[in-house]
Amino acid sequence: MPHPDRTLYQFPISHFCEKTRWNLDAKAIPYGVRNLLPGVHVRVTKRLTGGRGHSVPVLVDRGTPLGDSTDIALHLERAYPSAPRLIPAGGPERERVLELEAYYDETAGVHVRRWAYAKLIEEESEVKSLIFRAFPLPVRLIGRAMFPLVKKNIQRHYVQSPEKVEASRVKLLEGLERLEREIQGDPARYLVGDRLSIADITAAALYSPLMRPEGSPYAPQRGERASRQLERMREELLARPAGQWFVRRYREDRQRLARGFPPGADTPRT
Repeated sequence: MPHPDRTLYQFPISHFCEKTRWNLDAKAIPYGVRNLLPGVHVRVTKRLTGGRGHSVPVLVDRGTPLGDSTDIALHLERAYPSAPRLIPAGGPERERVLELEAYYDETAGVHVRRWAYAKLIEEESEVKSLIFRAFPLPVRLIGRAMFPLVKKNIQRHYVQSPEKVEASRVKLLEGLERLEREIQGDPARYLVGDRLSIADITAAALYSPLMRPEGSPYAPQRGERASRQLERMREELLARPAGQWFVRRYREDRQRLARGFPPGADTPRT
């Protein structure tokens, strides 16, 4: 639904957009969403940012356009200091939170996206369903008709080559190993201190395409056929402290379902 003060322009399944939605929700800041179709979104984002940005998320907050999920997070801390703080005001904890946020933005943001897209486009029915799930039926039909172009863009911009996909697999596993070191193998611990921070939100949201936890855009849906390779990765992660940490962060700290998505297959209907 629209909101008079702020609107988030997004791809519904973008894990960077999920990071920003969670950021806003954790700070209890109300907002509306506008879902954009991949490809044609560039016209909108360039118009909003004065030609500076071509990607999502873009948050327009009381007339101010902000691109990049990290810039949005920093803006929200400055503009809404009375809301729950997700970035410490100063000192070593602030430095550590920002370092971990930057690390997982790169390690999970880039490398999870590349590896997951590479596996999804090998099974077209799954990726079509996932990309267009949140749109109304007429837009879903248009999107499916445009899918050959969307697939070509995914391959060119994100997947690129088998060598890069394998390098991304190595990098995302390195990120899991670091997370397990940071939490000392305890899924109950936060990355910094004893409360949720933007570092936790970044790691959990950006790995969520692999974990597919309840409350995320990627939660398994009734009747959907899951990618075999993604399902195998999910099972391997669930056996690790990092996988259990992702589950706990969504269960305990994600206070609402991702906007515009139905509950997953494991959520009871009321």
